[in-house]
Amino acid sequence: MARPIRVLMVVRLFYPWIGGTERQAHKLGKMLAEKGVEVRLVTGWWFRSTPQGEIIDGISVFRNQTLWEFFGIRGLRKFGGYLYILSLFWHLWRRQADYDLIHVHGLNYHTFAAVLAGRWCNRKTLTKLANSGAASDINKMRQNRQLALAQYMLPTALKCDRFVALNKQVVRELTGAGVPAQKIIELANGVEIDEIKAKTDYALHHPARLIYVGRLHQQKGLNILMVAFQKLLQQQPQRQLCLQLVGDGPFRAELERLTDRLVLTQHVEFVGETDQVFQYLRMADIFVLPSNVEGLSNALLEAMASGLPVVVSNIPGNAEVVTDGKNGLLFAPGEPNALAQCLHGLVEQPNLRARLGTTARQVVKDKYSLTAIADRYIALYQEMLSAKAERYKHVKLPSVKIMEK
Repeated sequence: MARPIRVLMVVRLFYPWIGGTERQAHKLGKMLAEKGVEVRLVTGWWFRSTPQGEIIDGISVFRNQTLWEFFGIRGLRKFGGYLYILSLFWHLWRRQADYDLIHVHGLNYHTFAAVLAGRWCNRKTLTKLANSGAASDINKMRQNRQLALAQYMLPTALKCDRFVALNKQVVRELTGAGVPAQKIIELANGVEIDEIKAKTDYALHHPARLIYVGRLHQQKGLNILMVAFQKLLQQQPQRQLCLQLVGDGPFRAELERLTDRLVLTQHVEFVGETDQVFQYLRMADIFVLPSNVEGLSNALLEAMASGLPVVVSNIPGNAEVVTDGKNGLLFAPGEPNALAQCLHGLVEQPNLRARLGTTARQVVKDKYSLTAIADRYIALYQEMLSAKAERYKHVKLPSVKIMEK
């Protein structure tokens, strides 16, 4: 019986930090394991209160030392990133007998360590890029946004064996950075479509509920959403409306102040982090994603899978999923008037809500089911490992002792 593919996933941040990249790594790893792939996950030990090693949904998670961001000492925390590079490289080298391939989520300084270890240990490396545009992974490294000297790590990080791009903008950015086109595969995030109950009743709740799901971060365009929501309330004085923000993040305090200034306190609910996202989606009427930049939003795919009509900014990532007027509505990013107009149309037209919502569900079912995406990753792993075997079939390699679990 053939040995299963052994994949070591590398994620810079992971639980209890929960963002789109972390959620997708978790969901994909779980689905791959169900399909017979042996998955381990390594990340940074950023929070002292978390264990260094644990099992989450059957997946082994190990956290490499970061000095817990220098125990929270302001100005020194980023030095934990350098320790993370060293501890991650050491872990990948020391445990090289446990995996066949390294799958990195996000292009950053942890990718630098993974590529170096892959070259050193003769292991293939695959990196999925999380963002495009102004907040792209490549630009962040070039501009040293998350770690000083990251720009000097970028050339090595770009020597990965294969790259997964979430949208065509990411493909263009990679080729523009000198990555050969044959190394890039465009592959979306996946959604557990069979586990998400579809909406069937498109009558508005009382009050009507608009919902945003995701991090409360400046790049999400939530200030534009607040202004647009205020305009919608002014256009609909006779109707009760509620805006729910599901998630948390560094922009929350600013958004709460903006809510007060716009006199929206009675209409906006800050839900915070929750593991009941699908329940909130089921109770919503319209999903809104006003981001300035996105790779491919998990929250958007989940909302569409729930059968919600969606209104999203017309940016790469969003526009590759949503076709305006067919399975959602697009508006110009940064334009609150355009967003308010889209929301007004959906609030007023139940037939439009039903048509867009049911079509959105079908699009996700056809193109973005997690099981289909996992199958494509398995095929990619097999192709990479076959290419490796072909390359080295005439080279005598030293024997490796497989470590017992």
